[in-house]
Amino acid sequence: MSFTLEIVTPERLTWSGEATALVLPTVDGEVGILPKHEPYVTVLGLGEGRITTKDGGVELLAIIGGFVQVRPDRVLVLAESADLAADLAIDRAIGLAADFAAGEGEGEREREGDLPQP
Repeated sequence: MSFTLEIVTPERLTWSGEATALVLPTVDGEVGILPKHEPYVTVLGLGEGRITTKDGGVELLAIIGGFVQVRPDRVLVLAESADLAADLAIDRAIGLAADFAAGEGEGEREREGDLPQP
């Protein structure tokens, strides 16, 4: 049994497909989502997300802020920033996390183009 998952940021569709489990950071701690979950909406925090794919693989992603809407057969993640671990530049992650913690959003370094873009 699975559910349709879409993870979207203002810049792009980060991930789309069928998943059997999802763990996300929220402002109140981690939330785990399985197929047929009760309808649910919450605010995302800063941290690591984990997608368990239909074939049993696990995808890790870095998430910064946003919202998640859960329905029994579909989950939509609208994130300020969401990058799959395989696509993430370490320098960019450190800079974004520091800027987020300081309340500065995307930060000067990224706007100046010092960091590689995914």
